[in-house]
Amino acid sequence: MKCVIYIRVSTDEQAKHGYSIAAQEEKLRAFCLSQGWEIVGEPFIDDGYSAKDLERPKFQLMMNEIKKGNADVLLVYKLDRLTRSVLDLYKVLQVLDEYNCKFRSATEVYDTTNAMGRLFITLVAAIAQWERENTAERVSFGMEKKTKMGKWPGGEPPYGYFFINDELIINSKEATVVKKIFEMAKTTGFYTIAKTLTNNTNYQTKKGGDWHVDTVRGIANNPVYSGYLTHNKNRKDSKKPPREQTLFEGLHPRIINRDEFWELQDILDKRRGVGGKRETSNYYFSSILICGRCGHSMSGHMSAGKKTYRCSGKKAGKNCSSHIILEDNLVKTIFVSFDALIDSVKGKTEISDISQEKINELEGELKLIQKLLTKQKNMYENDIIDIDELIEKSESLREKEKKINSELQQYFQAQKTNNEEILYISENIWTLWEYANDFERKQMINTLFTQLVIDTKDEYKRGTGKPREILIISAK
Repeated sequence: MKCVIYIRVSTDEQAKHGYSIAAQEEKLRAFCLSQGWEIVGEPFIDDGYSAKDLERPKFQLMMNEIKKGNADVLLVYKLDRLTRSVLDLYKVLQVLDEYNCKFRSATEVYDTTNAMGRLFITLVAAIAQWERENTAERVSFGMEKKTKMGKWPGGEPPYGYFFINDELIINSKEATVVKKIFEMAKTTGFYTIAKTLTNNTNYQTKKGGDWHVDTVRGIANNPVYSGYLTHNKNRKDSKKPPREQTLFEGLHPRIINRDEFWELQDILDKRRGVGGKRETSNYYFSSILICGRCGHSMSGHMSAGKKTYRCSGKKAGKNCSSHIILEDNLVKTIFVSFDALIDSVKGKTEISDISQEKINELEGELKLIQKLLTKQKNMYENDIIDIDELIEKSESLREKEKKINSELQQYFQAQKTNNEEILYISENIWTLWEYANDFERKQMINTLFTQLVIDTKDEYKRGTGKPREILIISAK
């Protein structure tokens, strides 16, 4: 029989219970030898991962091998090396059944081919899950208690604060950005705010990258800045508007006063209803137009009852000879050369451009974390640090690793979703545009393009009655 070996150990288990990788591998290889099984490839080892879920890199690779039909049996040292969740166990057993692969533990007697064996293994997994959930409840209870006392419950502090000596302390540089977001959000959409902050080097994110619309939205909706704290047992509840959450009085200093905070929430609550972003702007090309003569952005203005765009640099007194652009004429120009424009920007949307750079950055961070984990382990083995310090630092690094992996998946999914939307809109633009309202048209333009550099062919000649010919210099 062909056998795949799976080994998992978390940092504290290795230290406290002796579930070392080497010890597990030695016993599992010996078990295979005693059974006359052929080991397929190298053991799949997840070093430092918890069994609370199945989001483990080597576990996923192993399941792919099983789905290819390359294994007759899956062998682990103990059941809890595989999972501590009854639901996850059922998922794994269903896959094993589908691909005719048996499950064996080297230290426990399980036979998943009959009903009694399935009952027994399920009971053991249920106990393991109960232990894990019991621990999680104790941690959650402790966090809730701290929140009710007005103290930050722990974890990464919000943007705008340091966490020092168990207290939230205002980070003055970041607090300036928070105030800017609250000020702009009253009249400006989150997408435009994100672009504005990214284009200003004074407004840095924690990691120094580009601002994302979701980050801006999260700050504008975060009650922490006005002195509140929240404790949400369900992660989805943390995404709800502040009025739908349970708020507790915090002891930390406020960046935004209460009146200003609730004033903004009134505005945002109104935007969440029918109309959405139309209340911030109904100009189709706002935030993506660039003046082809001086490089400044172009902003929307109402002129003689019509929507127009003019260079913001010229408006601010810069030396620029650009002209006012009528929105209707710009739309006609884009539609005349629509197919060529789409071909030039296909697959090069802003989310793709940003994410490729971001993906490289995140992958670099992952490699650094792996090096740090190895370094921490070596320091422990050489008695430079004790076990408590190893556990603390390794758990922190693992949390960062999981967060980065999650962020990478979001970028990959965003790229896929964005490309699908572009394809659908570009193939149906004529019908969609005809029946769309101003807000929907703006959304289509912002999905298809992230930047349009435009100019006019001729200089202004009074009295001709002819509109200037608009030139699209470049598109992204």
